[in-house]
Amino acid sequence: MRRTRIAAALARVAPHSGNAPQAYFLGFAGDGEERVFEQEVKLAAAAIGRRYGTVGHSLLLINDERDLDSQPLATVAGLELALKGLAAKMDPRQDILFLVLSSHGSDDPLLAVSNAGMPLNQLDAQAVASALDDAGIRHRVIIISACYAGAFIPSLRNEDTIILTAAAADRTSFGCGSDRELTYFGEALFRDTLPRAAGLTQAFEQAARALAARETAEHETPSHPQAFYGAQMIARLTDFERRHHPPPEAGNRP
Repeated sequence: MRRTRIAAALARVAPHSGNAPQAYFLGFAGDGEERVFEQEVKLAAAAIGRRYGTVGHSLLLINDERDLDSQPLATVAGLELALKGLAAKMDPRQDILFLVLSSHGSDDPLLAVSNAGMPLNQLDAQAVASALDDAGIRHRVIIISACYAGAFIPSLRNEDTIILTAAAADRTSFGCGSDRELTYFGEALFRDTLPRAAGLTQAFEQAARALAARETAEHETPSHPQAFYGAQMIARLTDFERRHHPPPEAGNRP
């Protein structure tokens, strides 16, 4: 069943066409008990799709215990299958993958993978790195919205990767809960800054400042979002943004 759903989703993903670099998107909502993660991944897909042209090049893996049938499930094995399938659609020499992971995090460090009581393996940084390497996807932008997400950076960092995390390795992030539509990080990055910023780096910097102000106002321990910018990947993304998806008019920026 898992392979069938992922195969069906991949069949709807358009392969690379033309000579220019293109971008692809994979979203992973790990915890099925709270819909905030599903909603965040869907917003990320929409925001990145509009900005980087990943519409038609995207795939979502969603855990939602209220709906086990609509989307391929988010599992470690499913992530591996999805990445290999997307890699087959991409031009590995030049295309970029945006990978967005959203779930509860722990200081093990692990991302929670749960859905309606199924016996599922949790997701650690080495599993993510191995899945990307095995798929042969070189050019990566990885965004992790979870507590302690900064602990994933050492296993994932290289010169062809950008990593953005909602919190430092020893800090929690905020806004998870069944009463919320988005986490604080998702609101700040995907809803508020990415649509209007000059580029991803500016969007993250603006989001981090907004989070710091909000957490201070709410008397929370700062989450300290973290960023790693591989030199080759930041040059590639900057060129992609400049040539293919120019920033909004200056008058429309925040």
